[in-house]
Amino acid sequence: MSEALAIRCENTVPRSMVHRAAVSEVFLTGAEFVEEGHFRCSAQLPRTHSYFSEHTHRAAHYDMLLLLEVFRQASIYISHAFLDVSAQDKFIYLDSVTRVTERSVLLVGDRPASAQIDVYVVDEYLRHGERSGVTLNMSLSINGEVAARHERMSIRWMSGVAWNKMRARGLATIPADADPLAQLPPPLAPSTVGRHWLNNVVLGRDIEQSTEHLVAPLIVDLNNPAIFDHPQDHIPGMLLLEGFRQVALVAADRQLHVSPEQLLLSSCHVVFTRFGEFGLPTHVRADLGTLARDVHGRITLALTVEQGGAVIATAELALLPVVASQPLTLVAGGVR
Repeated sequence: MSEALAIRCENTVPRSMVHRAAVSEVFLTGAEFVEEGHFRCSAQLPRTHSYFSEHTHRAAHYDMLLLLEVFRQASIYISHAFLDVSAQDKFIYLDSVTRVTERSVLLVGDRPASAQIDVYVVDEYLRHGERSGVTLNMSLSINGEVAARHERMSIRWMSGVAWNKMRARGLATIPADADPLAQLPPPLAPSTVGRHWLNNVVLGRDIEQSTEHLVAPLIVDLNNPAIFDHPQDHIPGMLLLEGFRQVALVAADRQLHVSPEQLLLSSCHVVFTRFGEFGLPTHVRADLGTLARDVHGRITLALTVEQGGAVIATAELALLPVVASQPLTLVAGGVR
């Protein structure tokens, strides 16, 4: 690790600049302007975390969702610090493509990993002649070696007034008599989704399965401090991503007899189509007709998240055996 990077890992950036309430959930440690359209951030990846590193794998890897959170924080910080986005503006994440280029770099060592994130603005979104969004390409390096690339990450921002007006329409669709427990079904056993702790299980145990589909209720627990670090008015993308992963692990176990502790999430291409609302039954559906396994043991699957018969997100993801020797490849979706 270079001396400059070591210095940047002494402190985290202000938590308000990455939209986090808890200092412990801030992983970004600094950022700088490199040249027009190119910025560089630094981050420290925690060796242990109650959510991101709580898995049953025998070999400890930095989790895909941890990398996505680092990319999310980098995108927000760059927007506020260098793109003149107001601290009061709200963000929407649409989609992105991520590839892990060197799996061995993501093995957890004897100290927290110091990461460098290069951020490039590759496109702009204009509304009424003003920039209100960008598309970013990012890469994350550890010890000078690129470990992951996060590309075509499309984000939009808007004022708090515009946000509240837009969200009022969505919130109005929730029935006045909605069951407050509709999103808190009894959970699956943690081991069935590759977890040790019950509070990190996001699927209900009443799973419906046919020859074509596997459907599981999504648990939306507002008391989970990692997913709901601060108050939100919709289901966050991080929870939907974890729902996709856990349903894929269940499908791989039931259909292909590969246990969750043998698999890492290796790709997840997600598209968010609408906001997920609180108080409504929410289900993750796996299309078993798309379930496939190649000669390297890579398992692929297509999924959706649905509320009231409407799709709020879609995904195509893959799981790769922990023992696989080839580099891990990820395609991961946007996080709001």
